[in-house]
Amino acid sequence: MNEIKQVKKQVINKKVLLTIVFIVFILGLLFGSIYITILDNSNKKIVIDNVKNYFGNFSSITFKDKLGIFKNSLIKNLSYYLSIWILGLSIIGIPVILIMVFFKSFITGFSISGLFAVYKFKGLLGIFFYMIPSNIITLLYTLFLGAYSIDLSIKLLRHAFKKKTLNFGFFMGKYYFLLLVSILLSVIVSLYDAFIEPSILNLFTKIIK
Repeated sequence: MNEIKQVKKQVINKKVLLTIVFIVFILGLLFGSIYITILDNSNKKIVIDNVKNYFGNFSSITFKDKLGIFKNSLIKNLSYYLSIWILGLSIIGIPVILIMVFFKSFITGFSISGLFAVYKFKGLLGIFFYMIPSNIITLLYTLFLGAYSIDLSIKLLRHAFKKKTLNFGFFMGKYYFLLLVSILLSVIVSLYDAFIEPSILNLFTKIIK
């Protein structure tokens, strides 16, 4: 009976934790979406020009360019997920992970608002192409990895204060699996960003002309 209560408590704690991470994520998305509205005209023009240049470059992209995109995307994704993973192993990782989740969603929200600012309602199609599937997958995984890493960090913090021995091997088995998933996902998403997404976004620029 005590074991059942313990399992229920853990499930509730995980739901609460996931809800907190989700709220931080939504706040980042909202702040990122409205941030462009508070920029002055000169900075707003820089954002609009960058968006136009970003989409305009896909028509002349070469295989060498795609390899460069793959490399940069892989380094960016691996650095991000590995940082969260490592922070989960520390008792000070909780606030930093939340900040990283916030800024991840902030950048996404800012990118979406930038597309809308340039292409207006036509930008909704661009947002669809931009978000699906790679960005949706990475954002969902960010939520999951962030919540799991914070959960492990909280466990470490509790045992540090209670001065109890933690069965580290039990938790690390699952956590190493998340490390493997992070690496595989980074490779897959980077391949998509480099060799598939440019063609899709180039199609979008042709459609709206």
